[in-house]
Amino acid sequence: MVRSFIPLFSAVSSLYRESRFLRTHKQNFSPSSFAVLVLLLPVFYLSCTSCENPLAGKKPPSRFRIASWNLQAFFDGQETGTEYADYRAKSSWNEIAYKSRLTMLADAMTRWPEPQTRGERPGPDIFALVEVENSAVLEDLRSGPFAPFKYSYSAFAANPASPLGLGMLSRFPILSTRSHSLQTESFSTPRPMLEAEIELPGEHLFLFVCHWKSKLGNPSETEAIRRASAELVNRRTHELWLEHPDTPPLVLVAGDLNENVDEYSRQGGTCLTALMPADISPESFIEATATPRAFIKLTGSPADLSDPPAPTAAMSAPATAAAAANITAAPAPAASPATAAAAANITAAPAPGPANPAIFYSPWLNAPWPGSYAFQGAWETIDHILIGPAFFDNRGWEYASFFIYDQAPFTNDAGYPNSFNPRTGKGLSDHLPILADFYQIRP
Repeated sequence: MVRSFIPLFSAVSSLYRESRFLRTHKQNFSPSSFAVLVLLLPVFYLSCTSCENPLAGKKPPSRFRIASWNLQAFFDGQETGTEYADYRAKSSWNEIAYKSRLTMLADAMTRWPEPQTRGERPGPDIFALVEVENSAVLEDLRSGPFAPFKYSYSAFAANPASPLGLGMLSRFPILSTRSHSLQTESFSTPRPMLEAEIELPGEHLFLFVCHWKSKLGNPSETEAIRRASAELVNRRTHELWLEHPDTPPLVLVAGDLNENVDEYSRQGGTCLTALMPADISPESFIEATATPRAFIKLTGSPADLSDPPAPTAAMSAPATAAAAANITAAPAPAASPATAAAAANITAAPAPGPANPAIFYSPWLNAPWPGSYAFQGAWETIDHILIGPAFFDNRGWEYASFFIYDQAPFTNDAGYPNSFNPRTGKGLSDHLPILADFYQIRP
């Protein structure tokens, strides 16, 4: 086994200037006009179980499946001071309780249902995991409960001193990884966005794994943080289009966005939400006037998806913004088959963003399931796999289907998610896994 660790602070001695970079920016997105700073890789981990592509020499798969699952506060048994109260020694949480939870999850994964196995390997090819404490827990998950799925690549990201982070497991090679966080004058996003470039047969996939701000607290303040996260997705999506002008990039956004697919209507259409219907004009909202990209548009019709407008000189500015920035980066260790960019102490001049918000296809808008999470007995659709336009252009990789694992042991007797109780040590998670299938059109 080869494992490579790339924590930000240990990389200082080997910093070098990165040729592929993320433009930082400052953007006013509320009447109070506070600045948004994008930081790369506050804490980062990348590993592989082999320096060779496990798919090499085999017939390339013509389908792939991705899953996203919030594991509900998956803490280890070591106390560092950032854990939730129920996961500390005084609440009887310890290494034994942690190992027991791993065992219980492993038992559940042996019963992982496969409605469309097609004779291939069990489990999804790519797994986005939310609420994982650290990279060691991710490795325990990969080599323990998820071992039957045989993942050869993994990545992890978390903000410093944050109790939980984001994980990713993949059978396909992870070529590069970045972690993006937002910090303003008044707040810092609790978790970063993990971006990975993954090598699919014939094309590269750009996957964003997210865990947006929860709704706990002042509604207008938490919505502003979610809109800031949506703006980050918009900017990176637009940058990818600029970097790949000849072939539209494959982009997926997965994770717990803490916002329903119909959040705008749930709020009575009275405020600008981070996820907006594609057929709604947001210009009447002050927030939209201040930052016209601080939300993502969702559609249930592929016909609504379109390529971004041709870039103007102002819109193209982020591609050359590095000249104004003090950007340094650390290379991935030579033993790793993937490369990762790490940057520290980044400052840059404000960079113009895309003219229009990104539009993604949301499977929820055509799904028969009521949700993947329940709050006070009411279903919510806060877990997402958002699908970019390139999956609907009738070439290369195309979207096929969406489904949820809503059966025991993932659900309880009432049909709701089988929440984990750290005091009893029973249950799995208060979220259900969501999955999406894709297939390849070959010439």
